[in-house]
Amino acid sequence: MPTALAALVPHDALGNALAGHSRAPGSLSWRHELVDEPTAAGLLGGPVPTLPAFRGLDVVERISVHRGLPMEPVADQLVEGSLRLHLRVTYLPADLAWERALRWSAVQRGGSILDVEERDKNTQWPQRVARSRDTASGGDFTVITVDGVHVGVQVDTSGVVLVTWLLRRGGRELRAALLTRRGPRAAVELVADAGVLA
Repeated sequence: MPTALAALVPHDALGNALAGHSRAPGSLSWRHELVDEPTAAGLLGGPVPTLPAFRGLDVVERISVHRGLPMEPVADQLVEGSLRLHLRVTYLPADLAWERALRWSAVQRGGSILDVEERDKNTQWPQRVARSRDTASGGDFTVITVDGVHVGVQVDTSGVVLVTWLLRRGGRELRAALLTRRGPRAAVELVADAGVLA
């Protein structure tokens, strides 16, 4: 792991992809509603993957779920198959309101965002696993194996790191993606130590 992560060369791909110019797609609250942890666990069909190391006096943890159609309960939409599950756990500076926070600027200010989404079964994850796993490729992305789980790590020139992996909850295969300003090794260790890889 240390060799592959040390060989990462930051690129601006994350910033270009995630620093959207319109408010809606880049907003943490766009089409999301806040829920408590028991409600989120019920929708997931298992424990919510949270990262206690991010919690602190000056950080607020928020759990939200993509609401789909506002006139129908989320649970019903999931059962019907009209909505794919998308849970979001954000760790924001206390002075940054979740309702007005933009994803990229929140991370730039030291916040962290964990998205857990039911993945599209027609999409391979990650697309570069076969040629990137456990190698010191010298690019901005690699896949390492941690406790038997393939973990994708990407670094950006802005200091933002994206850590992705697959997990299962309630019979669903979900893609977890953490955006944080922790370094690549620290971010991977944080996720592993929190026990959220499985």
